[in-house]
Amino acid sequence: MARTKTKSNPYQAQIEALRKKQNELLDSYERDKAAGNAQPDDGIQDLADKAASAYSKELNFSLSDTERNLLMLIEDALTRTTEGSYGKCTNCGNTIGEKRLQAVPWTPYCIDCQELQEKGLLA
Repeated sequence: MARTKTKSNPYQAQIEALRKKQNELLDSYERDKAAGNAQPDDGIQDLADKAASAYSKELNFSLSDTERNLLMLIEDALTRTTEGSYGKCTNCGNTIGEKRLQAVPWTPYCIDCQELQEKGLLA
């Protein structure tokens, strides 16, 4: 009896982790947005209070820079999974270690290039 083999993606666990983290960030944004919309500004007469209220709402509506950057890294990593380049360093092309991908599935760099990037030596 012949067995048919379906080609499974070796990075399926990382893809699932990427999607889970992406959903967590987007859900957090939606909750913050809803909380911001729920803040009443009725009856605020003082201009400074109105400004503070508007600023508070704006903070609730926006993702932090860290969250925004992480979301972009996740989206880039998911794009690389469909292009077939996931698991390869976007700088040097070397294979990114399996343990690194498990720990940081959105990383675009191998450990050596990550160190260069942190030192500001990566173009």
